[in-house]
Amino acid sequence: MHVYLHTHTLFLQATYKLWREAFHMYPWPLVKRVKSCWDRLTSWLTANFPEVKATLGKGASEGEIQKLERILKVKLPLPTRLLYRFHDGQHFSDKNLSGGMAGCPLGLIGGYCFYNHSVNVYLLSLHEVISKTQEIVRHLNLPDTSEYIVVAASSSYVGKFFFLNCSDGQLYVGTQNFPTDAEMMPCVPQALISPVHDFNSDQQQDAMLLWLEEHGRRLHNGMIKILGKGNIKSISQFPEESPLCSTAVTSGVKVSNCIWACTCSFISGLLFLFSFFLLFSLG
Repeated sequence: MHVYLHTHTLFLQATYKLWREAFHMYPWPLVKRVKSCWDRLTSWLTANFPEVKATLGKGASEGEIQKLERILKVKLPLPTRLLYRFHDGQHFSDKNLSGGMAGCPLGLIGGYCFYNHSVNVYLLSLHEVISKTQEIVRHLNLPDTSEYIVVAASSSYVGKFFFLNCSDGQLYVGTQNFPTDAEMMPCVPQALISPVHDFNSDQQQDAMLLWLEEHGRRLHNGMIKILGKGNIKSISQFPEESPLCSTAVTSGVKVSNCIWACTCSFISGLLFLFSFFLLFSLG
């Protein structure tokens, strides 16, 4: 038993040393923070939605990241580089994909569905980042267009895209006016974003990291949950906890009323569309 424990300890020490060496070029506090972000997400997926966890790619190599930077002529923010070092986005097999308008329901970010509108957002792999950026961003009428890359998108027929500004680290989502006016909205307050290219600082945080950290928090505290529709389930962005969701019991029936302002997809001038989501159950 003693020999086994000693051997196991040596193995763990050697593994940890190799792991440290693989990330030696990054600020160590940032490495631990990004690992914690992914650990939080994958632990929830393991317990609640293993089908989504199975789509997460293995970590990308430095060479693969440098290839993307060379092709797209950008420099990824350090937090985003590390996020891809742990998991290279999502990879779907043919059995995951749907031939219908709803697309694949296994997006890590998830989405919503109401009326004839369906959105389910997934993280792009480096390969898809390159192809979609070349396809979309280069045709936009934006200042400093060369700094933007596509990092997430909806797999449904609705064209919802998330763009990372590699210069300042902000993440944007295209609005309804995006196809015609290239209109986008920031996903994170700019004041929260710290310098994203300084290897000598351990305070970097770009919008991509902040976005995924907040998503992990909302999954764990039950703000957003899995929604099943028939034999298909997905992560629903409809909030199911206060203050955006209220619950009451009337005559033994529990009613949860959730309201969500769909500003990310449906902003047009000063017009905001709201969607209501009602859940009924026995109280």
